[in-house]
Amino acid sequence: MNQKKQTSITQSKNRWLSRWLEPETIPAVLPRSKTGQLALRAKLANIDAERAVERAYQAEILRAKAITDAMFKSGKALKYSIRSSMRQILLYTESARRSFEPGYRN
Repeated sequence: MNQKKQTSITQSKNRWLSRWLEPETIPAVLPRSKTGQLALRAKLANIDAERAVERAYQAEILRAKAITDAMFKSGKALKYSIRSSMRQILLYTESARRSFEPGYRN
């Protein structure tokens, strides 16, 4: 007798497709009493709810990180755009001064 004894209270179904498509937890063995069955199903439903909340939390963290990254890069682009515009204005004014003021930075 080389059989392993199942110690888990749930059946395991491995899905490779995605962690978002996780099936609901199904009890491996139901207690005989109706009260016990309902208590076990309530416990498993709470476990499923906790997993769903955790997945939603992780998704929100990823979304917030993506928004923060986009805002940072947008700010960086604005900084370089302003610096470029200011440099262009400076170069135009320098050029104008050179053409109108005698002896200015020849």
